[in-house]
Amino acid sequence: MDSYFGLRTISFDGKKCLLNGKPVFQRLILDQGFYPDGIYTAPTDEALKHDIEMSMAMGFNGARLHQKVFEQRFLYWADKLGYICWGEMPSWGIEPSHPHTMTIFLREWLEVVERDFNAPSIVGWCPYNEVWKESNEGLRELTLQMTYRTTKAMDPSRPCIDTSGGYHAETDIYDTHDYEQDPEIYAKRYQPGAELYDHFARHQHYDGKLPMFVSEYGGIRWTDDASGWGYGKGPESAEEFISRYKGLTEALLGNPEHMGFCYTQLTDVEQEQNGLYTYQRVAKFPPEVIAAINTQKAAIEE
Repeated sequence: MDSYFGLRTISFDGKKCLLNGKPVFQRLILDQGFYPDGIYTAPTDEALKHDIEMSMAMGFNGARLHQKVFEQRFLYWADKLGYICWGEMPSWGIEPSHPHTMTIFLREWLEVVERDFNAPSIVGWCPYNEVWKESNEGLRELTLQMTYRTTKAMDPSRPCIDTSGGYHAETDIYDTHDYEQDPEIYAKRYQPGAELYDHFARHQHYDGKLPMFVSEYGGIRWTDDASGWGYGKGPESAEEFISRYKGLTEALLGNPEHMGFCYTQLTDVEQEQNGLYTYQRVAKFPPEVIAAINTQKAAIEE
């Protein structure tokens, strides 16, 4: 295969993620793959390649391919450019606590795993996103476990997160979503040795054994569009944006217990005005400024 990665192996050494035996801190961006002229469909093959290049220009080395099953040509360019990806399923509101949904969801999800199994750029699978533990808890947990175990049976070579940022029933990596906007709070929350902050701590407990990372953070609003939204109160200036971005990101880079992060998000998407690029793929800030923050050595890389 004509690929940057060639043969790809994913393993863990304690909390460290190893790619082909070498520690790699996953500096991920959330990418929803939307386009103003095609919504779910990229206008050209070059556009798919360009999105990866935009991300890499800001110092990211991969992405969560979020809320759609991405084009195979995207994975081709990811393979060629050395860009790591998490394969995911769209999160359209299906309720996993309803048993009949398994016949729909699992069939389609396994088609995704089978289609993309041979893409070296895929470093993990994540079938669900933000599944909460509320009603019908037993059935929801069983559904997540069945999906996780079936995915692992199909592909034992890659880690699988049962549900990103939600209630974990069975997972290889323990992840959370945290959109706190105050860098000082973030620094205290994720300081080395601090207990993992988890929105669902009342339902579950992190035992400290699994690799972990914050798989959604930031989402800082920066736009001239009054109707658009982002997380928290938007900064008053570009300098304030960069300061906030730097503080949040460095808090995660500096924690030796974390294997990576995923910033929300690459581009503005419809009503979401929290991208590092506009919907039209124009950089909101000099890419080298963001890259200088992202590419600082992570504690886990020491």
